[in-house]
Amino acid sequence: MLNFFFCQREIIVIGLMTNYCNSYYHVTFLHFIIFSTCNSSFLLPKAQNMRYWNGSSTPEFDRQRPLQTCVPLIDQFLAVLMRLKVGLFVHDIADRFLISTSTFSNIFVTWICLMYEELSIINRYPSRDLVNQTMPSSFKKFKNLRVILDCTEIYIQRPSNLITQNLTFSNYKQHNTLKFLIGITPSGVISFVSDAWGGRISDRQLVIKSGFLDMLEPGDNIMADKGFTISDLLKERKCTLNIPPFKTKDQFSVEEVFNTQEIAKLRIHVERKIGRVKDFHIFDGVMPLSLAPVASKCFKVVCWLTNLDIPIVD
Repeated sequence: MLNFFFCQREIIVIGLMTNYCNSYYHVTFLHFIIFSTCNSSFLLPKAQNMRYWNGSSTPEFDRQRPLQTCVPLIDQFLAVLMRLKVGLFVHDIADRFLISTSTFSNIFVTWICLMYEELSIINRYPSRDLVNQTMPSSFKKFKNLRVILDCTEIYIQRPSNLITQNLTFSNYKQHNTLKFLIGITPSGVISFVSDAWGGRISDRQLVIKSGFLDMLEPGDNIMADKGFTISDLLKERKCTLNIPPFKTKDQFSVEEVFNTQEIAKLRIHVERKIGRVKDFHIFDGVMPLSLAPVASKCFKVVCWLTNLDIPIVD
């Protein structure tokens, strides 16, 4: 009876709206809107022609076979969002929708790939003119500010390969992690997300290897924290870096104190945006290695979904 209850789409959607009134943890009204509009006009028509993933070790022909499942497409998408937002376990969702765990795993990977391809089209790196047009008044002091940078990490299961263990071990987290470079516009929209890299990589090396530098134009202004020692890299591209000043004397001057406070007050927005990404509870705990091949796509999809949320900067 419980499984039957959770498998009814109408009842689930009503439950999601009820949860909005009770707790932000489970879902927001915005995610209900995303669920409705994406299925009706954006993703659902394309999902009708998609081929389901059937494992990386299978031949290409077998991988393209349609998945034999009685779960409607709209319920498949709902199950994927439940996995992303609420962080339900695979076997839990499989029980709720009366399917096997392997079937849901195939559904999840397939939908993540579809959402990645479609959402990447509408989340291009914005032009400088567009950034300037949407510049909040609190950022007017920093002329030509294009992006605010920060890094974040998610825990992953320890790999069995010793070299991979070494590359993914983060001294900061004291755990094996995947590390991402995130850039937001002054208006609070995620404009750049790197692929996943091992947690051992430094912020500077991540900036170099992520391809972020290729997105810059002469005259761009970048804001970051002290860990981003990239002023020389930006200077080569005729760009500038805004970071809190380093202490070179016994104490900061009055100007340096105010500059530090001003940058910290504005740079906090990128941390707030990352916080919204981490509100998708699939990133709670330790990510299994089975998700490692799609970790980059999964993280980017979540980042792009947060761009549909209420702006974090007025």
